[in-house]
Amino acid sequence: MKTKHSVVVISFSNLLLLASLGATHADNLPSRSLLDMNASGSVYLEAVTTFDADTGDATRSFRLVSNLGAKTVTLAPPAGTSNLEAYGLSRDGTYVVGSYFDERAGKYVDFIWKNGRYQIVDSETDGLSGINGVGNDGSAFGFRERGGIAQSFIWKNGVFTFTPTDPGVYQSTQLNARTPDGRFAVGSLERVDDNQSHAMIWDTKLNAVTDIDTVYRYSYSSLVSTDGSVVAGVGGQLNGPSQVFRWTKDGGMTDIGALEVGQSMVLRDMSADGNVLVGRGYMFDPNVGEDTFYAYRYSVDSTGQGTLTNLGVLYQPEPGWVSESEAIAVSADGAYVVGSAYTDYYGEQGFRWSEETGMQSIEEWLAGAGVDPGFDSKDAEFISDNGNVVMGSTLDGDIYVARVGDISGVIIESEFYPTVVQAASSAVQNSVSSANTVMFGAQGNPLRNRLGAGERSVWGTVDGGYDNSDISEGGLALGEFGLGYGITDGITARISVGGTYSDQDLDAGGWVKQRGFFLSPEVTADLGSNLFLTLGGYVGRADIDTARGYLNGTIQDSSEGSTNADTWAAKIRLDWLNAANLANTDITPYIGLSYARTTVDAFTEHSGAFPVSYDETSDHSTIARLGADFVHPVSDTVRLLAKTELSYQFEDHAAATSGTLTGISDFSIDGAELKQLWLRGGVGAEVDLGGGTASVMVNATTEGQDPSLWLRSNYTVKF
Repeated sequence: MKTKHSVVVISFSNLLLLASLGATHADNLPSRSLLDMNASGSVYLEAVTTFDADTGDATRSFRLVSNLGAKTVTLAPPAGTSNLEAYGLSRDGTYVVGSYFDERAGKYVDFIWKNGRYQIVDSETDGLSGINGVGNDGSAFGFRERGGIAQSFIWKNGVFTFTPTDPGVYQSTQLNARTPDGRFAVGSLERVDDNQSHAMIWDTKLNAVTDIDTVYRYSYSSLVSTDGSVVAGVGGQLNGPSQVFRWTKDGGMTDIGALEVGQSMVLRDMSADGNVLVGRGYMFDPNVGEDTFYAYRYSVDSTGQGTLTNLGVLYQPEPGWVSESEAIAVSADGAYVVGSAYTDYYGEQGFRWSEETGMQSIEEWLAGAGVDPGFDSKDAEFISDNGNVVMGSTLDGDIYVARVGDISGVIIESEFYPTVVQAASSAVQNSVSSANTVMFGAQGNPLRNRLGAGERSVWGTVDGGYDNSDISEGGLALGEFGLGYGITDGITARISVGGTYSDQDLDAGGWVKQRGFFLSPEVTADLGSNLFLTLGGYVGRADIDTARGYLNGTIQDSSEGSTNADTWAAKIRLDWLNAANLANTDITPYIGLSYARTTVDAFTEHSGAFPVSYDETSDHSTIARLGADFVHPVSDTVRLLAKTELSYQFEDHAAATSGTLTGISDFSIDGAELKQLWLRGGVGAEVDLGGGTASVMVNATTEGQDPSLWLRSNYTVKF
């Protein structure tokens, strides 16, 4: 996605008010409002206001919400604080800025929040203060009252860098934006001679503040080009309309004009080089007898000549209808503009404009590429550098991503990104689960394969089953061939090699298939008093093929990929052999602890309109198990078997999923919550047959990290 050319955090606070949930004091339902959104639209900050039906009192809380369907975090006020307010995000959505009242200090303090931790941005002042923005690196910019004047700063890692002062010329400063590299910052200063705000630029390297206003009575800078050579902002005369300016070091400040003399202009965005400005301008509409606003584009050619263009409206109104438009964002080269439009009867819609097509609704733009979006757009707020990708809000409150080009399509983020998480999590979790199924499934009863000194054994085991979890649903199988040797009467060593296979279905028609092999050594030692210690290990590698299904507008689409996974695991288990006998049934309780780690290589999907490139992903599981094995003899050659086990996984979340939605934006999604506690049970039998022992056991598990249902079959020969 396009990177904004000025790092302004509070850039969406007045863009979108989420529809009220019908909240009234009578029904006590909360109301929600969108405060800010990150650059990709994947994370937003919202305020939730809850009313007390009896008193009418309102309580506000603030939540960081992932549109990717993974996580919602409520900002919990620190102990000893009150009146918490959050109001902005960094462009990547990782930092939240705000303030709260510190009861012990007796003053308001500003904060930067990340991952549940508050970092205080404070100095020696007890006066007015404020943070205007925070960068992706956690560096903030804002102002502090020092010695009776407001002085701007850039803050990073506890260190303040303040704008220089010139008491004879200006007495306060306030920053609104800065270049990506932090070299230049823009905003306003208050001059001593007229007590008015004047647009300024701060060269942080030279630590020099320059008043750039030569046109207006008052002004402020709000946007700066990538290299800091062009500044744009708003100015005007007292009691006059607001006007928009463009400033360069060589050409100075230029008023861009107005759509109608005497009417106000609003600035919204600027191209990377500063040669194109967009926003909205007001005009009197005789059709309705009132002022209305229209999207504009101001462009500067190679000679420095500027041209102001009214971009018009989507629909020409009928008599008495209101028809308006506003430009919100512009592509890096200034050739494409997106925004929102409103017309009576048609309502709100997003638009995209170019000189070739004029103003088109997002629906019309997509239809021209043969895409049926399946939704009604409300606006268009982001546009890629090349103008081919547009993001905005739907009338239903979702976020859409639309693309027209060699590959065209549109997705709804709340529906699309969960498919990304599912595909990535299934690839990782299947490998982790396979290791645990081998160590506590195929090798789930080590005391049935103890050997005397010099005794040997050979066996084959096949497990097959079905798993149904929040991540995926489908079949799995594993088979192993093993050799055992009795080192002494009390120590048995075993080693097995085998293969694993799983075929899991994902939502929206996707699937993940894995084929792998493993090597697993194991040693069981007699500790005395019928206590036996088993140590085991596991190393494996799997080939993974994925087909991730999703809706492209109203059409089913999919993107496919292939990768590899490497897994290693270890276990420790303590059995108390035949600790009790009840109704002629021997009971062997055990405890176990396992650790498994899987790393899935980075890979890129192909095909489909919205393929994803995944970063390398690692995840692990640490599982404690408490269980018991039951053996009940039926005859000299037949024994009934049973197992019960309680398992607890220490990790409560799966690993995060990160990568790139190809050609659009990077993403990083917190891992989904995991079921930490589950119960497993199994029943079966073993039979002495043909010089060996054959066994079969059916296992079932409540929802957790083990397969839902699987059958274990084994044949062992000792010699």
